Amino acid sequence: MVVMGYCLAGLAWAGPVTGIIPEMQECMQSHGSPAEYEAALKKYCDPGIIRRAMGLLVIKKPYVIKTEQKGEMVCYTVEGTIVETSYELPADTTQTYNVCWKNRRVVSLEFYDAKPRVYQEVIPEMRECLRSHGSPAEYEAVLKKYCDPGLMRKAMALLVIRTPYVVKTEMKGPVITYTVEGRTVETSSEFPADTVQRYTVGWKNGRIVALNFLGPKKPAR
Repeated sequence: MVVMGYCLAGLAWAGPVTGIIPEMQECMQSHGSPAEYEAALKKYCDPGIIRRAMGLLVIKKPYVIKTEQKGEMVCYTVEGTIVETSYELPADTTQTYNVCWKNRRVVSLEFYDAKPRVYQEVIPEMRECLRSHGSPAEYEAVLKKYCDPGLMRKAMALLVIRTPYVVKTEMKGPVITYTVEGRTVETSSEFPADTVQRYTVGWKNGRIVALNFLGPKKPAR
């Protein structure tokens, strides 16, 4: 296990503590080239961290699977696929790591063992649903692929939650359940505007089998 500072973002809403902070998203968007990535690291990392973090540019399209507030730090558990081989990470594997920020600076990164690419914490179908909240037509088209009519009617209410993100993943037999959070940008019959709502989605064999609204997220004490 290696501990180091690092900049990475994932599939998530950019906002205050309730989501992915803008600095994380900036780091994610900088993975297109070494020069762009190094420039982002210089803004948020100490020099010693930069030298090590540059080797992690081979991790492409990372996504957040858990968000935690730890005192003054906000920490993200992230997964990403290695598309090239570096001296630290083998190609064609899924790397899981934990990134912590404090006062808009990267303060730590904890790497866990690599997993085979065939195993994904967030399945592609779920990621497709999370990304489809841009318009009613796009969202409905995705739901038709994965939901029965009864669940579709219920799921359409979630369209007012823009750029939702996964905060917890659970496996129970053949069912994988995601706890999701996201801020509402409009008012619906189920949700008031400008609140962080939570819900769970259960998947089995590539289909949505359960959907439960958990209500607004309670503020941290």
